[in-house]
Amino acid sequence: MNPNGHELMQQIDDLRPANAEFLQPSVADAPAAITWSFYGNLSQDGAVQKMAVAAQPFTIGRHHENAVSVQDPTVSGLHAEIVLAGEQLLVRDCNSTNGTLLNGRKIQTFEGLRDGDILHFGNVMFRVHRERTEDAVATVEANSAAAAIAQVQFSTFLKRPGVEAWFQPIVRLDSQERVGFEVLSRSHFIGLETPEKMFRVAEQRTSEAALSRVCRVEGMRFSEGLGGDMQIYLNTHPAELNDQELFTSLRDLRERHPDKAVVLEVHESGVTSVKFLKSLRDILTELSFGLAYDDFGAGQARLAELIEVPPDVLKFDVKLIQGLPTASEARRSTVAALIRIVEDLNVVPLAEGIETPEESDICLELGFKLAQGYLFGRPKPPTMWSRPH
Repeated sequence: MNPNGHELMQQIDDLRPANAEFLQPSVADAPAAITWSFYGNLSQDGAVQKMAVAAQPFTIGRHHENAVSVQDPTVSGLHAEIVLAGEQLLVRDCNSTNGTLLNGRKIQTFEGLRDGDILHFGNVMFRVHRERTEDAVATVEANSAAAAIAQVQFSTFLKRPGVEAWFQPIVRLDSQERVGFEVLSRSHFIGLETPEKMFRVAEQRTSEAALSRVCRVEGMRFSEGLGGDMQIYLNTHPAELNDQELFTSLRDLRERHPDKAVVLEVHESGVTSVKFLKSLRDILTELSFGLAYDDFGAGQARLAELIEVPPDVLKFDVKLIQGLPTASEARRSTVAALIRIVEDLNVVPLAEGIETPEESDICLELGFKLAQGYLFGRPKPPTMWSRPH
């Protein structure tokens, strides 16, 4: 499904003044030595690339014989054609299945392109760039283009939404049996592919809480393809804590998924109020959600909050786990002591970031009950976890 044309046009117009140096060329620009290029992703996991419009014919599509081959299922084998007519650049759709959009408007015949135009081939987005080859200052680097595209897309990204949920397994350490999955968000939107990129743009727009809610909603929706007895670990963002809207969103999730086993993760850096944690704990108990504290030991070890409001699961940060197989006896004893404190509070200790059998063995020896890490599985879409293994 393509973005709403009116909304995308408005987003582009809103962005132009702040990025006028590359989104709106001056009519006084000298026409000599003009070159055209596109910025975008050629595959779901690829980095943003710059593609110069060179040899003719210049076609875009999924087949490898195109000048630009885009490996996305929404792109047709031969999707669109770009024609360089003197210093003018034109685009037309080649009867593609999902259509070609120019600044949110579906096109049929040849249309002229301008610097800063946004093209969609199916769900794949590219930005058009025009530059004078003798003017090095006019060159826009790929990372700047990706940032601009991410800003343009962000509102559509939240409304559509553009978040895809991937899942990493959580296992019982003694048997390595899967007992749950943590939801980790991904996206095909340029500049918003990973949680780090998503929340970087969200922070600039003061939308971290809204994005976090969308990630949870989509995580639960995608989780329907997993086993019904699996616990689903959902993340929060520090911006949500001490905000009553978090409680409202959790109640809404429970109404949508009345039978799912859910554990809410709270990062220790977001813990600023024991009073709020107690309120959160009460709400979670009412909704039959579990509570986990994430990345324990990454910063402050916040034992006061741990004792005042014990979670159901405490996730020990990867920094405490890595190197344990060759660590000193003193370091191992410290970790073991922390595990004993946790178990005395009836909290289940979970080791994060286990990557080797040696790390798994020492964590089991020290008393960890649950584990997560690449040794047991990397994040994958839910369809890959539902297959036999």
